[in-house]
Amino acid sequence: MRVGIDARFITRHPRRGIGNYSLHVVAALVKLYPAVQFFLYIAIPDSEGILPSGPNVTVRQLKMPAYPLWEQVALPRAAREDRLDILHGLGNTAPIFVPANVRMVLSLMDVMFLQTGEFVPKPTNRYQAWGRHYRRFVSPRCARAADHVITISDFSRKDILDLIPGLDPARVHVTFLSCDAVFQHQRSAEPVQRPAGGGARPYIFTLGANDPRKNTVRLVTAYLALVKEHGIEHDLVISGYAGWEQSEAYQLVKDAGAAARVKFLGFIDIQELVALYRNAELFVYPSLYEGFGIPILEAFSSGCPVIASNVTSIPEVAGDAALCVDPLSVEAIKTTMLQVLQDDALRATLAQKGYARARQFTWEETARQTFAIYEACLNKPTVQ
Repeated sequence: MRVGIDARFITRHPRRGIGNYSLHVVAALVKLYPAVQFFLYIAIPDSEGILPSGPNVTVRQLKMPAYPLWEQVALPRAAREDRLDILHGLGNTAPIFVPANVRMVLSLMDVMFLQTGEFVPKPTNRYQAWGRHYRRFVSPRCARAADHVITISDFSRKDILDLIPGLDPARVHVTFLSCDAVFQHQRSAEPVQRPAGGGARPYIFTLGANDPRKNTVRLVTAYLALVKEHGIEHDLVISGYAGWEQSEAYQLVKDAGAAARVKFLGFIDIQELVALYRNAELFVYPSLYEGFGIPILEAFSSGCPVIASNVTSIPEVAGDAALCVDPLSVEAIKTTMLQVLQDDALRATLAQKGYARARQFTWEETARQTFAIYEACLNKPTVQ
């Protein structure tokens, strides 16, 4: 079997959701299936040297002046030149047309870009706006043309089938995700190094953004109410928040005179993120829309109790290992945080359940399910 993979998100900096998914699933595929020849197609050099390597891996840098030409022209041409059996697009889009003897698999994380409404992120620049238009045009077409579509939760599968009419449900499959192994941690009596961003007080941890769907304003409002009404000693640490100085959330904090209690951090390296999870008393993830929700698994793996939203895909990931709340209710977020912070036994139970829950999600299993889809592709008669 000769499998080509769009691996360009792996070498992109900074590497985020799709890039991390691509890296982990490709590494597991290469390791589990040494008899398969994998062709990894990239747009920029692998400056980190992070791409999987081995006798069954060929890396090719395809050069094109614009991303649509890279995907719609260079990638199909490479599929033909490398005599692929399967071409796998890992990043929500793929070539609409491929050589007739090449089977197409599309990973479609979610279809939020096809949604409308107040919780859909607004483009912040012309490039993002153009990218959304491109996805709106390309994704439905290549999803219908693909032999199989992979998504990452039952919620996303339903969304895809609702928003892309004409898709055969039998060709849309769910493969759950995992998180980086660096987060795996068995709590012990040995202290973990205190993160620089955490400060001296005990703290609640979250990931924030100006993006309304991350729901940071409601969480900050709930936290400030806890400080005012119950005098909690915990700080709030918000990581991954680009441009927080001009945010509504920061304005709320300033107006409440709580700037010393709420710490806003930009993007941090993974080791600092690990330390923040491991030392937190509680992780709160009040997102309004997620295709999966890897941060929940990161917190679970770190032994950190979790409060999360009860909407979209999040309950699928959390199971019974987190307390799930209505993310639109500041009161629900506030009272649930207070409940967890005041109950040592509950925190210990949540941490234990979360750690066990995280063990159910592995990249090896994601790769096995992905490879089963490749095999299903080859069982379909080839168009002559």
